[in-house]
Amino acid sequence: MNNIVTRAIWGALFVSIIISSFLVGSNATAIVLGFFMAVGLFEFYRFFSKSTIVTPKSGAGVLGGIILYVSLVLKEMNLIEFDLQLVYIPLIFLPFLTVVFSKAKNPLLDLTITFFPWIYVMIPFYLMFKIFNFEVVDQAQWVFVLGLFIMVWTNDTFAYLTGRSFGKTRLIERISPKKSWEGAIGGFLFTIIAGGIYAYFTTENYLFWMISAAIVSPAGILGDLIESRFKRLVDVKDSGTILPGHGGILDRFDAVIYATPFFYLLLIIFF
Repeated sequence: MNNIVTRAIWGALFVSIIISSFLVGSNATAIVLGFFMAVGLFEFYRFFSKSTIVTPKSGAGVLGGIILYVSLVLKEMNLIEFDLQLVYIPLIFLPFLTVVFSKAKNPLLDLTITFFPWIYVMIPFYLMFKIFNFEVVDQAQWVFVLGLFIMVWTNDTFAYLTGRSFGKTRLIERISPKKSWEGAIGGFLFTIIAGGIYAYFTTENYLFWMISAAIVSPAGILGDLIESRFKRLVDVKDSGTILPGHGGILDRFDAVIYATPFFYLLLIIFF
């Protein structure tokens, strides 16, 4: 019972921080997403802290990811005017020199793992901010990004509840033994319902939100499976301990990380 209470309290606090940042405005959203992004980068590199095969440049990776995120967000907010190529070119290409000068056994593999979290973690968090900053006439700025999170949370919650009540057929047992097809279908159906309800109270664009729900639900499940596979490959249970009862930031954001790029593409297509 104590674990359930702890999980509920920290879960509520986590959701409150996310929603509050959206409602407060651009600066709060950029800072909160940036903080979670930085922690997510740190957690990913920590997967390999005990590895004897791969030794990514974790310090440079976290710093580089933060610099990229901050520069992209500032550009999105029109707070910087200089050409970002001046940042990107040295930041991306200078690390290649480690392949020449490194004495590690697998310098190319080390370099690959150093860069990978910029794609897997940094870009989705930046796209979350772009979704928040996506402007549509007569719509509050937070409408789309909050809708994305609500659909992901709905899918997670009802996939768990449905799977726990009716789950018999395992989804991909070798990666996540507790996930079932029944849970996935339950999460999908309730996410569709959530999308329709959210459309009613916000944009009234039912087509957009229903299609979004139909894509976000399976994308969220795949995101969960991807992170579960990562953790199995490096033999860790949770990505971190920052959220008692929930694990790390990557454990909480795994679904939305993978769903975000697809939702952003839908925004561009529809608006």
